[in-house]
Order: sequence, then C-alpha cells, then structure tokens
Amino acid sequence: MTGACIVVSFDYLKNEQINLYEYSILLMCALLGLMLFVSSFDLISMYLSLELQSLSFYILATLRRDSAFSAEAGLKYFILGVFSTGLLLFGISLIYGVAGTTNFENLSKLFMNMDLFESYNILNIINFDVNDRLVLGMVFLMIGFFFKLAVVPFHMWAPDVYEGSPTPVSLFFALLPKLSLIGLFIRIFFFIFYDLVLIWQYICLIGSLASIIVGTFAALRQYKIKRFLAYSGISHIGFLLLGFSTGSIEGLQSLIFYLLIYFVMTLNIWTVVLSLEVRHNNKNVPLKYITDLQGLGKSNKLLGATFLVTLFSMGGIPPLAGFFAKVSVLFSAMEMSLNYMVVIAILFSIISTFYYIRFIKIIFFDTPKNSYVFQTNSISYGKAIILGVTFYFMLFFFLSPDFLFVLVKTTVFSLFV
Repeated sequence: MTGACIVVSFDYLKNEQINLYEYSILLMCALLGLMLFVSSFDLISMYLSLELQSLSFYILATLRRDSAFSAEAGLKYFILGVFSTGLLLFGISLIYGVAGTTNFENLSKLFMNMDLFESYNILNIINFDVNDRLVLGMVFLMIGFFFKLAVVPFHMWAPDVYEGSPTPVSLFFALLPKLSLIGLFIRIFFFIFYDLVLIWQYICLIGSLASIIVGTFAALRQYKIKRFLAYSGISHIGFLLLGFSTGSIEGLQSLIFYLLIYFVMTLNIWTVVLSLEVRHNNKNVPLKYITDLQGLGKSNKLLGATFLVTLFSMGGIPPLAGFFAKVSVLFSAMEMSLNYMVVIAILFSIISTFYYIRFIKIIFFDTPKNSYVFQTNSISYGKAIILGVTFYFMLFFFLSPDFLFVLVKTTVFSLFV
C-alpha cells in the first residue's frame, strides 16, 4: 500500500518541486512507526511507536513550504495530535495505576472474567474506586484512538489537514494510519477489555452514529474535492465502527472485509484526483473545487468512467464491491439485534448517494464554465496499473467474492488462536 502511495505521487512531486528524497524518507519513517504500532504488545511501546509515526505525519503535512494552507494544516495536526496523544497517555497511566503492568497479555489475564463490571454504570463515578479508574482509563484510551481515526466529535482536524497537505500525503493519511489503528484497536478491546464490552460497545455505537450522520450531512455542503473526501471518509469510519461495536467474530469479519474494500476504493479515487492535470493560461493548475471536474466525462471518458464506478461503489450501489462491504456490516449488526443502527445506516447511506450522484452530474452533464483543458496523456504506467486493478476489482468483485471472504475469515480466526 505504501508502494502504491509512492508510485502515484511521482508526477505530483515533480510538478510541485517537492524533494522526493525527503518525502520518501519521511514516508518510510511513518511506515516504520505504523508497523511497530500495530505489532506492539505493550502500552508503552504502543505510545512510543505512535509518537514516531506522528512526528513523520506532522512534517509530511507541511511539506509544501511555500503554501500557507500546508503550514496551517501541519500546525492544526500538530496541536490536536499532541492533545490526543496526551489523552491516550493519561488513559495508559490510569490503567497502569490499577493493574501495575502495561503488557497486553498480563492485562488480559488480569481483567478476564471480572463479574464486577456487569452492573457497572459509567455515569456513577462518585466514589471513584479502582473500577472507576480502570473504566476511565479505558475511555481515555478510546478517545485517543478516536482522535487518530477522525471519529465524530473528534474529527475537526481531518478536513483541514486533508485540504492543506500535499495530495499524495492526504492519500497516505486516508489509508495507512487507519489500518494500523484499527488493527491495534481490535487487539486492545477484544483481548484486554472484552469483559467491559457493555461499556465500550455503547461508546462505539455513539461514535458510529455521529460519524455517519455528521459525515453525510457535512459532505453534502462541500465544494472542495479534498474536504469532500475527508468527510466521506468520516462517514465510512462510522460503518467500520458499527461492525466493531457488535462485539462478535462476525462483526470483526465484516469490519476487516469493509476495510479492505474501502482501501481499494480510496486508493482508486485519490489516484484519479492525482491523475487529473489541467492547463489554464499555459500552465498547470491543481484541481481544487468539485466544479473543476466539469467536462471530464467528455475530455477523458476512461477516467470519467473510473470516477463513476468508484463513486457508485463508495455509495453502496449494487453490484459493486462497496455494496457487499456495507451489506456485510449491516448483517453483522442485525445478528446482534442492533436493528435501529441498521435502519439509520441504510437511511443515511441512501442520502449519501445524492452527493455521489452530484459528482456524476458535474463530470458528465454540466457544461464547463472555466477554460481548463484536461491533459489526456499525463497518466504514468504506475498510475494506470493501480487504476486498472482497483477499477476491475470494484466492477467485477461480485463474480467471485469468495476469495476475499475466505481471506478475511482466516485472518479473524488467526487472531484468536
């Protein structure tokens, strides 16, 4: 996935005169932090690896030194990132104060089969005994993860950072951190705090509901491409949390299944954005507004068709891959009797198709009101391969979905061996 992010960024870095050497080194440092983070087996090592990746992210966000938007994005990301890391560290300190250890295996053994939490009320913290400190530490740990995942109401940094960062960096932010964060999120809450499932399930359901609602309505009002993709990603995070909040193996399978398909869709749509070069007054101009896509369906029919398939897949239109991803999450929620969440998710999924259809209208039917001319020969071989693989995956996934179901099922069951 990191290799794909590097491949699609070559042309952008060349046009924007960004040092490829610095970009590659920072990307590798961030990748190292992500790998150490997802493989952590201790809360302290988790925190240190998180700091390693975060420092790389802060610099990557400000890579365009001549852009005030990039500096603003990096500053906002730094301030809110430090704040979220502080919340995470405070939660770790509370857990350590109760358990006396930060090792995942020791914590899971210590908190296993603790019946005293069955009747626990998260609002009853008057006495603030040992149980309260443990639950409060878990809540702060969850909030720290929610900040990093841009879950509502801790999402305020994502649209600004996506807009101000260089486009390949925004692609990286949209993909790889989610994989490592969700992977460790599963390990912590399914192995250490599973006996507190009634508490963290309630919090996850609230975050899922808020992310789906806010992400959908906020995306309806966006006129800039990057901000739209940021809010669309927030809405998808809501569906991922819905699968997680079921607290079941089927829910984990649907979560990972949705995550893999979401990665394919996100990689495709960001690659399309990076592939669009326009000339205005004899110079290259980056795309900024959604209305800048007017005329794409006529000037480059192949890219227009790719955009159409990806948007319909993200909207959950059958028989594309995104439809199967959403259906798997909704079925897992129904199995756990979360029917009200399923109804709400379906309702807002229908509403979200409006802004995806708005893209189709702009690309294929609107008359261009600017003097932009799309460059039709600017797509490199690397981009073409990535676009082709992801396009055919989304379009023909329904012909043979078994391979991915088997892969996801094997992956989930290997976590419990």
